[in-house]
Amino acid sequence: MRSTRWRMTGLAIAMALSSIAQVQAADTVTFAGWGGALQDAERKAYFKPAEKALGITIKEDNMDGLAAVRAQVMSGKPKWDVVELASNDCVLAQEQGLTEPLDYSVISTEGVAANFYGTHWIASNAYSTVLGWANDAGPNTPKTWKAFFDPEVKAARSMYRQPYTTLELALIADGVSPKELYPLDVDRAFKVLERIKPQVVNWWRSGSDSAQLLRSREVDALSIWASRVDELKKSDDQVDYTYDQALVDYDCLVVPKGAPNKELAMKLVAEIMKPHSQATLVTLIPNPPINVKAYDTGIIPAELAATLPTAPANLDKVVFFDPVWWQANQEEVQRRFDLFIQN
Repeated sequence: MRSTRWRMTGLAIAMALSSIAQVQAADTVTFAGWGGALQDAERKAYFKPAEKALGITIKEDNMDGLAAVRAQVMSGKPKWDVVELASNDCVLAQEQGLTEPLDYSVISTEGVAANFYGTHWIASNAYSTVLGWANDAGPNTPKTWKAFFDPEVKAARSMYRQPYTTLELALIADGVSPKELYPLDVDRAFKVLERIKPQVVNWWRSGSDSAQLLRSREVDALSIWASRVDELKKSDDQVDYTYDQALVDYDCLVVPKGAPNKELAMKLVAEIMKPHSQATLVTLIPNPPINVKAYDTGIIPAELAATLPTAPANLDKVVFFDPVWWQANQEEVQRRFDLFIQN
């Protein structure tokens, strides 16, 4: 009899432990991002406050883009609940059925412009491609896109080794207004690029490459992410940039199809999109908020807000990237651009 009771007690304990494990699993959500300085800042601005607000544990992982999400979804056992991707990939993931529809009864879009979210994704933080230059490069250094794409202005230049953003900047320099930028006039853009191709001494592949080109003075001016110039300026390098006609792109959040903790994932996305979370992030890393109500929180110093492309005062100076157009056209344009670079 004692043995039977012991077995029953052991079974009860096992069931209790199983129940506790299930509760613990249900109170955990896993976020996968780009790692590095961005995710370090997100931990402070997003995850720690969200853990406290929701009473959950947020686990972190790193990933390298849409292929990793696709592999998990296709396996039938995704381990990530929320993933941060590039804007192009968010649109493609939605089209390929790799993501869950976001629950906008939980996630508020107040303060988020309509072009910054879709049914299965929402932009999380912005970044800008700007015209940067070396202050000591000489009086003829181009400081506008019009001058940058003028072959009569002699300067060593560099541009991103991708067609997206590069074609947009060429068209902006050629007088196309931001409101008429899309659909892109691809033929016209390549004609503009052809003008200065002999003066493009390097087509950079990564943000660190672009910063090194400017730091080493291999180039006088270049298209570059604003955060990279800010890093150089903080080290007292004599470089600068302008937000005039900057091209604003963004990272965005998705919930992979079949995510193990979908309901909690929606709540985490909601926390990330709140004004105070968005405002805190940009005080840690120069990735501006998507939710414009972040500028009303008092968290972002006025002198910092004045430099940010998504601030209300700067919105008329910048152009917003259209990932939907690129997703529909990138394959064809990419082939043409690759040939252009090689020849």
